Amino acid sequence: MQDNKGPRGYHDVGGDPAGSIPQVELPWLHWEKQVEAIRGLLGDGTRRIVSMDEVRRGFESFGIDKYNEFSFYRRRLEAMTDILIEKGVVTRAELEASIQIVRTRWSDQTDAE
Repeated sequence: MQDNKGPRGYHDVGGDPAGSIPQVELPWLHWEKQVEAIRGLLGDGTRRIVSMDEVRRGFESFGIDKYNEFSFYRRRLEAMTDILIEKGVVTRAELEASIQIVRTRWSDQTDAE
């Protein structure tokens, strides 16, 4: 994509015809609130672990297929995860192990009900 200011990324749709914007306020899902809270904590003035610019760079570099596959908050979550791994805050193996623990706990909890 190109305009008079140079090449545009697949994520930059400003100025493209898209029809009217829906004016419906959708409620946040619980996990979306959690993603936003984590983003706020990672980027707050005390921690400064992941900046908003880094999150933006993260999801703008996904590639068109991955970018279009995810919702707004899923893109944020994936970008934050990638950045934390990139910075060495957590490893992919540590993350996968933690996910497995939570999945097992969740499975055990729902089986007991």
